Amino acid sequence: MGSTNVYSDEEINVLITGFGPFKKEYPLNPSWEIASRLPAILPPLRAKQPSTQKPPLIPRVNLHVHPDPIRVSYKTVRELIPKLWAPTFDSASTALAEPTSEAPFSEQDAAATTTTATTTEEEEEEEEQQPPKKYDFAIHIGMAGPQPRWAIERLAHRDGYALRDVDGEFLRDKENQLKDDWVWKGCPAELRTDLDLDVILEKWRGYAPPGLVAGTRNGGDEKEGKGEGKGGGEEGEGGKGVDGNGGGAKWYGNDIKGGSNKGKKLVISEDAGRYLCDFIYYSSLAELYKRKAERKVVFLHVPCEVGKDGEYVRIGQELMLGLVRSVAEWLVDERKRKGDL
Repeated sequence: MGSTNVYSDEEINVLITGFGPFKKEYPLNPSWEIASRLPAILPPLRAKQPSTQKPPLIPRVNLHVHPDPIRVSYKTVRELIPKLWAPTFDSASTALAEPTSEAPFSEQDAAATTTTATTTEEEEEEEEQQPPKKYDFAIHIGMAGPQPRWAIERLAHRDGYALRDVDGEFLRDKENQLKDDWVWKGCPAELRTDLDLDVILEKWRGYAPPGLVAGTRNGGDEKEGKGEGKGGGEEGEGGKGVDGNGGGAKWYGNDIKGGSNKGKKLVISEDAGRYLCDFIYYSSLAELYKRKAERKVVFLHVPCEVGKDGEYVRIGQELMLGLVRSVAEWLVDERKRKGDL
């Protein structure tokens, strides 16, 4: 079930990214600790894994984790995101290394065309690690406040990035917005994902470990933080809060979808914080918007702490696999609805 290749010629390819260290306070970024430990292929569901409903059949899902943690830098993100999406739209582009030999066709190549070789495990593993021709959707991961809450972001912002990155640099986009060659020329102030997060959230909660859907370990509701109503991070209104690597992610108040989410650990957020998490999310959405493509991207905010003995990282891995599965199921349902399957 789950990751079974139901459609023989069909696979789903997912792009996943995580951030690198954030200043001295966070030498280990949980987003990368989670992303770097994910398997290359979405594993099948365990027999006793919790679920609210019988899971639909989906094809094999390949998880393509960007090989390096992304520096918490505006410049790095702005240069990287178009390169990550390029193979999806440009059939001529490829992320594979160019051949080192100048000879276009060697004797060894000729012998290979007349010999049927047995594929070794190493060759299979190498094939699995090669980048796909296109990504079906992407999940960017970043860290937020220390509270044990995992939020999928509905939208991202073009403007309002007032904090320095880890290189001490501001974005300074106001200086470039009037230029014809500005990278986000013609893009709206907000961009929303085309993924149906309300449906995906319900699926995701169904795959969550017990205790992560509602209530705390002690069975009570979490306290709302200082940022309630202000949209701040842990310290409120940006300040010293952590937004997915240092800004002020809105975890409290109206940013979390609906009032019934109090005490729930898996939620939809309406504000990614206007720092690097928001920035990479908007960058990805804008790249697809400019190409007039469906914006099948989501951002996942995870707690900034790794937890005792890496507890939050382990939970984060399981939640990421559940989120990947939930998006893949929605994608298959959409393809069926549109008659593509």
